[in-house]
Amino acid sequence: MLLNEFFATDISEVGIAWFDFYSIGHICFGISLFLFFSLFYTLPKRKYSTTPIFSLLFVFILTIVSSILWEIVENLVFLDLGWKFEDRLDSWQNMTTDVLLCGIGGLGTWLFAYITFEKDKNSFAYYTFGLISLGVWLGVFIILRYLTFQNSPMI
Repeated sequence: MLLNEFFATDISEVGIAWFDFYSIGHICFGISLFLFFSLFYTLPKRKYSTTPIFSLLFVFILTIVSSILWEIVENLVFLDLGWKFEDRLDSWQNMTTDVLLCGIGGLGTWLFAYITFEKDKNSFAYYTFGLISLGVWLGVFIILRYLTFQNSPMI
């Protein structure tokens, strides 16, 4: 019970605690955003051997800005449409953690992109890593979501 303000262990704490099972999904979101935006880096570099449209720093900034916009849409638009989990706003702590974890997902992907393109410029390995990472984190998300629902009384 002491750590409930940090980790949601019950459905009623989702969106209020610093970390909940949706927080892990934001790592996946960060990986996905970075992979998508980095297409503007990898495709021109691979196909034409020219300067990329976006730098990796700009791709990371787009990832962070997109995660902030997602939190705004999630907590305003989805709430109005009735699509928000438990029909309540996320706490500021939870929103901050979600944006930071999205940034961590993007940062990890950026690090791997840098290592991959610095050594052999192999975009296939980079995107394979990204998709495998996304799959692993989605698996962790599903497990944590299951454990949170199992710990809660059925409604």
